[in-house]
Amino acid sequence: MAGIPGLYAREIRMSLRNNSGAFGYSVMITCSLAMLSAQHSPPKAVQILLFALGAVLSFLVVEAVATNAFRRSLGDEEQSKVVALGSSIGVLSVGLALGATAAAGAWLPVTVAWFAGPFAASTAYLLLNAVEMTIARRVEEARDLA
Repeated sequence: MAGIPGLYAREIRMSLRNNSGAFGYSVMITCSLAMLSAQHSPPKAVQILLFALGAVLSFLVVEAVATNAFRRSLGDEEQSKVVALGSSIGVLSVGLALGATAAAGAWLPVTVAWFAGPFAASTAYLLLNAVEMTIARRVEEARDLA
C-alpha cells in the first residue's frame, strides 16, 4: 500500500502532461463560442459550421507553416517540466486569444465573425502558447545552469 500514493502522483503528472495543451485550447475555444454568442444572437447552423471551420483551418495554416508545408516533423517529445511550466502560464494565450474573438465579434459582420473569431483565436492561442513554451524552456535552462 505504501507505493499507491507515489504511483497515483505519477499518474496525475502523466494526465497533466498528456492533456495540458488540449485543456487550454478547450477552455479558450469554448469561451470563444460563448463570447460570440454574448455579442450576437445565438448562432444559426451555418454560423456554427463556420465557427468549426475557422477553428480547424487555423491549425491547418499554423501546422503548414511550422512543418514547411508538411515536409518536416512537428518534433520530438518535449521535456515534461517545460510543458508543465508552459501550460501553467497558459492564462496569457487563453486570455489574448479570447480577446481576438471579442475583437472579431465587435468589428466584423456577424456571419464573418463566426468564422474569423475562432480562426483568430486559435491562431493566437497556438502562436502565444509557443511563446509560453519558449519562456518555460528558458526558465528550465536557467535552472539547469544554477
